[in-house]
Formats: sequence, C-alpha cells, structure tokens
Amino acid sequence: MGRILLRIKLLLVVSLLLPSSQARHVSRQLISAVSQIRGGSTKAASASKDDIKTYRLQQQLCLQTRSFQLRQALVKRGLDALQVTPEQNTIKVVDWDCALSTEENPMSCAYSFDAEPGTKVVAPIGSDLRSNTAWVTLSSLNRLRRNDPTKVDPLWHSQYAILRTWFRPDSQFSLYNHLTPLGTLLSLLLDAPVVLAAVMAGTIFIALLLTLPLWEKLLSAALTSRFLWIQWPSWGRFVHAALPLKLLLGQMAYKALAVSFYNVYNRIRTQLIEWECQIWQDCIPLTIIPPSEDDTEIFGETEARTDGG
Repeated sequence: MGRILLRIKLLLVVSLLLPSSQARHVSRQLISAVSQIRGGSTKAASASKDDIKTYRLQQQLCLQTRSFQLRQALVKRGLDALQVTPEQNTIKVVDWDCALSTEENPMSCAYSFDAEPGTKVVAPIGSDLRSNTAWVTLSSLNRLRRNDPTKVDPLWHSQYAILRTWFRPDSQFSLYNHLTPLGTLLSLLLDAPVVLAAVMAGTIFIALLLTLPLWEKLLSAALTSRFLWIQWPSWGRFVHAALPLKLLLGQMAYKALAVSFYNVYNRIRTQLIEWECQIWQDCIPLTIIPPSEDDTEIFGETEARTDGG
C-alpha cells in the first residue's frame, strides 16, 4: 500500500511538470494506481464476456465465503437463526386450569381485562396463575378462536399450542371431552364452515319446497298483474337484449344473492357461536375452586387453636 501511495505522488508531480501531450499517458497510469487502491478493475471498459463472467463468479464466491464466516461467528455466540433445535420443533402439549370469577375472588382476563362475576376463566397449567395475563375468559377465548384463530396462541406469547391441544377432539387435554352431545355437535358444525353453509342451503331449499304452492300463487299473480305489463316499454328491452348483456345481468343477480346468503350466514354463525359459548360456560368443569366462607371460618378457628395451644 505504501508503494502505491508513493507511486501516486510521483505521478502527480510528473504530470504537473510534463507538457499536456505527455501528461495524458501519466494520467492513465495514475488512474490505474488509484483503481488498485479501491480494489476495482484496471482493465479497459471493453472487457470480454468471459472476463465479466469470471469477475461475477469471483464476487459470488467471496459473498458465500463471507456469509459462511459470519454464520460461524454467530454459532459461536449461540445466535444462529438458521439452526432449528428440537425444542423449537416440538409441540408443547399443555393441560388447562379453569376457575370461576366471583365478586369475592375477581379474576383478570388477558383479552378483555376484567372477567365479569360468574364467568369461567382458563389458563395453561404451566403459566404463572398469579399473573394478570395468565387467565382468559372461556367465552372470549372461544369467540377469538372462531373469529381469528391466529391470535389464540400469542395470548400466552406462543409458548403453548393451545389450538392443537384444547380445541381438537382427538387431543388428550381437549375441552370437547366435557361437552354434552348437543354441544359437541354444535362445535363440530362450526369447525366445518362448508358443512354449515351446506346445511343452511339445504334448509332454505327444503323451506322453499314446503312453501312451493304459496310461491306459485305469488308468481302467477305477479306475472298476470296489470301494473307489470304497463311497464313493458321499460323492462321489455332487456328481454330482447343481446346474450352478453343477459349474462352480465345474471352475474349481477348471482352476486346479489351470494352477498345476501353470506350476510345471513354470518348472522347465523354469530348466534351459534354465542350459543356455543354458553354451552361451554355450563359444561367445562372447575379445576380451581375458591374457598367458601365456611371453609375460611374453619381454617381461622384451626389457626387460632393452634396458636393458643
């Protein structure tokens, strides 16, 4: 490096002393020396394609070498993000605790802040039950897993596989094991949105079949009404319209029916979820029972006798 700097200084001095005709050659040598310092190519701009491919291959190899060296340094510090440990791959199966929030023993909720008196709250057994973020009301948890299941596991900082262990019928710690047959049927129906939509469509079809004579009378009355045929100049043009226009009108009618069906589906699903929350509130047993007033009095008398003895 020192020799290159000395050469640059000499070339600068020589370029100032020489005439302009000879200074051009010196300036080229000066550019070549500066290029050697910055690590760039000293070849002319008209390099061949093979030289360009060789240069790109060398740069790619250098990038891979630097990435490998950086990863080795991260591995020594225990910060390798590409290495997946068996603990990260293992699903953490966890059991649950259920308690009742009362006025004497109020419980907090990580989702709705405060649990109302008379509602049940659940939490993983391995969590800190004294923390305000450990408990979640059973109804709020069920609504959340129905409306946005991606937010269930992050309630406990993604430490436990809540959806895979609590809300699957084949799990060891499934909440489905404590439901009544009606509650199980309702939960399984909500677990399959396609089945629910098919049940709704079948119900509507059966209702139409049962009321078919009424619809025939209404349709015949509408088609033979005087008011409809007075408006023939307005809607008659659509009868003799071209096929693309008819297809467009049919598509618009289909979208309107689909939007209406989707709105009805959402309302029915919301009501079924609320019904499911009530069933879960009644069926899930308590695993943590707060002490009653009689137990507290007996415990106080026992302590008093022990202190007196």
